[in-house]
Amino acid sequence: MNPIPRQYRRLDDWVRNRSRLGYASLVGTVSAASYLLVGTLFGDRVVVPAVAMGLTLGALYYASNPNESD
Repeated sequence: MNPIPRQYRRLDDWVRNRSRLGYASLVGTVSAASYLLVGTLFGDRVVVPAVAMGLTLGALYYASNPNESD
């Protein structure tokens, strides 16, 4: 098996097995860090919008709980 799909599956399983709070925190952190990275590359000051986006997405993912099994 190709190592790339295997690593993707391992990462996907690890993320999906997080608790509700852990998953929401991970989504918020990754989104805020990505926003900061892209904003910095473009030379903008994006600290406040990045933190706001991270908190908002974290709260939305916590409220909606997308990993919930039916």
